[in-house]
Amino acid sequence: MRESPIRVLQVMSDFKKGGVQAEVMYPARLLSRDDVHFDALLLSDTVGFYEDEFKKYGEIYRIPLKRKPTKLKRVISFFTNYSKVKKEVIGFLKTHERYDAIHTRHLILNAPCILAAKKMGIPVRIAHCAVNRPLGKYKDRLYVTLYLKYCAHILRKYATRIFGVTASAVEYIAGEGNGIVMKNPTIALDRFNPEKYPNRNTDGTIRLIMVGSYSSRKNQKFTIDVLKELSKKRPDSALTLIGYPRSPKETYVEEMKRRIDNYGLNDKVTFLPQDTDIPLAMSESTFLLMPSIQEGLPNVALEAQAMGLPCFISSDVSTECDCGLCHFIDLDKGAAYWADVLIKYAEDNGFEKHYPDMSEWDNKKISEDYLEYWRGNK
Repeated sequence: MRESPIRVLQVMSDFKKGGVQAEVMYPARLLSRDDVHFDALLLSDTVGFYEDEFKKYGEIYRIPLKRKPTKLKRVISFFTNYSKVKKEVIGFLKTHERYDAIHTRHLILNAPCILAAKKMGIPVRIAHCAVNRPLGKYKDRLYVTLYLKYCAHILRKYATRIFGVTASAVEYIAGEGNGIVMKNPTIALDRFNPEKYPNRNTDGTIRLIMVGSYSSRKNQKFTIDVLKELSKKRPDSALTLIGYPRSPKETYVEEMKRRIDNYGLNDKVTFLPQDTDIPLAMSESTFLLMPSIQEGLPNVALEAQAMGLPCFISSDVSTECDCGLCHFIDLDKGAAYWADVLIKYAEDNGFEKHYPDMSEWDNKKISEDYLEYWRGNK
């Protein structure tokens, strides 16, 4: 007999196209509407890539948090937003039909959401972390360290489950020995399927591909440096970049294009939009590069391995993404070293692709696991 439908509230910053948002979208697409109803509560007023599609599955609500104009006000808001979000979430839950589960995916504001859900009697309260350590401007800030320690205490006390994308992410959000490593339900193996997209890169040309938002964290400029060094020894080398700017004010793309122009690489670099057929682009490539300064567990590395692509990844990225085709290299070794590693790998292994078993990452299986957690059966 089918269990009764459940109502799940997903809480996150926005619906831009990113890994966290994809983690929400795949279960929403895959799970029967008779089984589960999804709503989303966004902590910003930014209209994102996935919103129109998500509205097929449920409603979108907002508690917009504005970015403060000065550094001091941003520091203060780090704490005042805690109280604001707790109060607003309580108010939201009082005026909406009761949810069976809340699943929060906002590193800084998981705790007040979970606390509000506890106060309002939501039985399943899941806090989720997608990063392994503080990002950029938050790194090594004492007030951030103290704040997150307090949040970890709240989550251990009031969350029914704490998820992390990696073991270090779990430890970061909940402290050592707490929480569960939970795979992302984001690898569509029926889409990233080499039987549909056989290897189209057999002519001996080294074609690099990099997929991700254009930002200093993803570090595309380093990949351009690698291409420059690679081209000295393999002049036919090429690079495909797939992504989008992090924000309209982002100057990183302009810096990338200026570097490409200065190096004389314009005829070797192709920019493709974020809605590109990525499995097809991967089937035409030799290697995936990911020189990220910070990642959680990168979905794109898993997708690339499903397509048989060897992945050359910064050693700052979690090794838990390795299914047999990942090679981790220190960024400090420099672009010339990375280029030499790529050339040697191509010389030693050729261009035939090998496909690891990716079944444990199948989004259908993992989405069903999520459903069991939301039902309170796990």
